[in-house]
Amino acid sequence: MKLESIETLLTTVCEYNTVRITQVFTRGPIDWISVRCIPSTSTLELTYLQEQKIELHDSVKEAAETILRQIQPAIPNKTIEGKSQALPF
Repeated sequence: MKLESIETLLTTVCEYNTVRITQVFTRGPIDWISVRCIPSTSTLELTYLQEQKIELHDSVKEAAETILRQIQPAIPNKTIEGKSQALPF
């Protein structure tokens, strides 16, 4: 999923902040993060479903970047001294 697509989705969720819309993002087959806009605000509430940890974001861009980092699998990086490094996003 592209960052721009996530930003568009989150912007839409915030535009309809007077109704209860929850979006769930998966990591592979696992539901990973649910997102909702706190009613009558533009604050996004991200809930990490495995841990039930909650983060609040006032910036759509920051929330989208966080979600993208969490749902993308690790990407192999260059081999350094014979060891493969993986990026977290």
